[in-house]
Amino acid sequence: MTTELDRNLVELQVTDGIALVRLNRPEQLNALSDALLRSLEATLEQVEADESVRAVVLTGTGEAFCAGADLSQLLERLDGRQDAILDFVRRAGRTFRRLETSRLPAVAAVNGTAVAGGFELILACDVVFAAPGVRMGDGHLRYGVLPGGGGAVRLERKIPPNAARRLLLTGDLEPAERFREWGLVEEVVPAVELVDRAVAFARRLATRSARGLAEAKRVATAAWDLPTEEALGLEYDTFADYVASDDLREGLRAFRDRARG
Repeated sequence: MTTELDRNLVELQVTDGIALVRLNRPEQLNALSDALLRSLEATLEQVEADESVRAVVLTGTGEAFCAGADLSQLLERLDGRQDAILDFVRRAGRTFRRLETSRLPAVAAVNGTAVAGGFELILACDVVFAAPGVRMGDGHLRYGVLPGGGGAVRLERKIPPNAARRLLLTGDLEPAERFREWGLVEEVVPAVELVDRAVAFARRLATRSARGLAEAKRVATAAWDLPTEEALGLEYDTFADYVASDDLREGLRAFRDRARG
């Protein structure tokens, strides 16, 4: 079964439990305008609430994944109320955090350039596939701007700290192949296969226990911010709750039956 939602700026297609979300502002390199960001937030809220959805694949239309915030819109805001910029950045940070903490695994299919807010969006995903030669990076300081959507925090958790600090301070962009070496990109895939490969990976995740995926992701995400002992306690407590559930029994029985052939 396939359902489609036309939001103009964000396209959503749900097929067999996989939500394919496309940023659709190609003439502006999918830059995050207020309207696009609001639409993305609403779309993620919708798929999170849909119990049939088991994973999300996020990509862009046209030549870019996402060129970050719409700079012309930011300049207009500077000429008006500066708190409007803060509202935009708070919304962006909230949207990225929603993706990061969602019960649903999020897979990025990076089809083109991803910079600043677009790169922060990737950092909020769980697994990243990218087309060859695609250039990515925080990039904020290239434009005299600071990260505000989590880039400065998440980057050093996703790639080696020395490389992360250099990218943050210089604003340099690097090709997907370099990020593959650093571990952020799972696989560099020919552009014509990119979305299909990301969807296939998401389908693989969808065969796992829905609760197991959600709980494992929740613990791993929360552990970033916790002291080791507290993080270990959270993992144990989550496991203890899971042991008491039918999910564990069903999962173990299914594994046993597969092993018996």
